[in-house]
Amino acid sequence: MLASHLSRTENGFHWGSEHLAIEESLTLEAFRPYFAVTDLQGNVVRGDLLGRYMQEMLRRGSLKPVLDEHLGFGRVDAPDGTTFRFFSLPVASAAGSAPLFLHVARPMDALRDVLRENLFIYATSVPAALITSVVIGWFLAGRALGPFEEVAQTAKQITSKNLNTRIETARREREIQSLVESFNAMVGRLNTSFQQMRKFNADVAHELRTPLAIMQGENEVALRSGSVSEEARAVLASNLEELERLTRMVNDLLSLSEAEAGRQVIVRKPIRLRGLIEDLVEQMQLLATDRNISIRIGPLPDAVIEGDELWIRRALLNLIDNAIKYSRDGGSIEVDARVENTTVRLEIRDRGIGIAERDIPYIFDRLYRADPARSRSSGGAGLGLALVKWVVEAHEGRVHVTSAPGHGSSFELLFPMT
Repeated sequence: MLASHLSRTENGFHWGSEHLAIEESLTLEAFRPYFAVTDLQGNVVRGDLLGRYMQEMLRRGSLKPVLDEHLGFGRVDAPDGTTFRFFSLPVASAAGSAPLFLHVARPMDALRDVLRENLFIYATSVPAALITSVVIGWFLAGRALGPFEEVAQTAKQITSKNLNTRIETARREREIQSLVESFNAMVGRLNTSFQQMRKFNADVAHELRTPLAIMQGENEVALRSGSVSEEARAVLASNLEELERLTRMVNDLLSLSEAEAGRQVIVRKPIRLRGLIEDLVEQMQLLATDRNISIRIGPLPDAVIEGDELWIRRALLNLIDNAIKYSRDGGSIEVDARVENTTVRLEIRDRGIGIAERDIPYIFDRLYRADPARSRSSGGAGLGLALVKWVVEAHEGRVHVTSAPGHGSSFELLFPMT
């Protein structure tokens, strides 16, 4: 572009910029102090038109390597340390005249300043843009995943005891609303299945009570008859024992079903723990004596808890009965209690066969029977501990068990103290 607008005159050179655009004219003016025109031998034409930098470099001989070039790029260092980049190219000349060559320079300092500025902008803007993108992405991801986290937290809280829980669907995105509706429908189906199962268990247990009571009564009448042979009497006694066990299991199953359905009523009254435990131990002592098992009462505080005495008595009887069943002949059972702040901690320990670690998380499940700790030969049906857990939790308490095979078990019941 520069060479096409440069022409030679009697007084020097003319740029011919009157027909140029403003941007091109400014570019020509910027290059005016940094150009030189040479002939074919590299001699400067009209050296008096050179700028100060060009004259100084010409005087020192710094321009010679550049001026000898007819086409291409070159680099020259000025006396003051300024670096110039040259571009050489032929200049259009009239027919018959000697060829001329234009050498245009551009200070590199300005380019370096631009490069430093661009580098600074890049070094500051890119991390800032990256951080901003991360923050915005984190915020948007949080907003997008927030509803899913709510669904996950609600799902974790749902158990067989609160299957009526639902997630609100109002003011949600369409995709999330569809997920929530599907989740609520699934929980609804589970709730229906659990209710049907509980109703079935309650109905079966209720229907079995009458025939069992009739069979038990008939066996008792037959045993009191004097015309029954000893062999038949032994069979009747065995039948009566099994009927009693089956009746207890049906009663426990009915109690659990009614409790889980919310039809069991807890009548809360003050209960003196010392008197209750002493009475229960005395009641179970005869059963333990048959196997030479001792039941020792440890320290008992004079504490009072609020609860239904019949249900708490039933739960403690189940635990003491289990301790007797799974203790070895000649073993011992310890029952004690202590007060910790506003909580009464009651503990029943035995030195029996113990419970395997893998079974401990499931022993409070209905009908779960560990092997051998829940063997059929001992009479367990897998309902006693489930009933114990329901009774304790119905009184805002907690039950905890520690056990090891061959070393016995320890059941701790925690009740809030009045």
